[in-house]
Amino acid sequence: MSTNPWFDTLNGPTIQRMIEKHGETLKARHHTDDVYFALWLEALDRAVMRRVLVRYDDLEDWDYWSNYDAGMTPREAAIEMLADNGYADAYDEELS
Repeated sequence: MSTNPWFDTLNGPTIQRMIEKHGETLKARHHTDDVYFALWLEALDRAVMRRVLVRYDDLEDWDYWSNYDAGMTPREAAIEMLADNGYADAYDEELS
């Protein structure tokens, strides 16, 4: 199980089903052996795509693992990563 508190906010049985069904694919897609980190990256990717229509790995490298390990949610990480990549000014309001 992950130590990232974001997972505590999710439905445990649903996460387990997702891991069973998609875990290996997500680990391969995100180049990691940690299925929970892969799930977090997938959620991060979706949060980034909703905001700027590009994938997280199309942007400048960012320290994903440290932010995952520090307990950031994918949404928080997406907002910070986009700001670090110069996207904060693309919005008239704060990214949320």
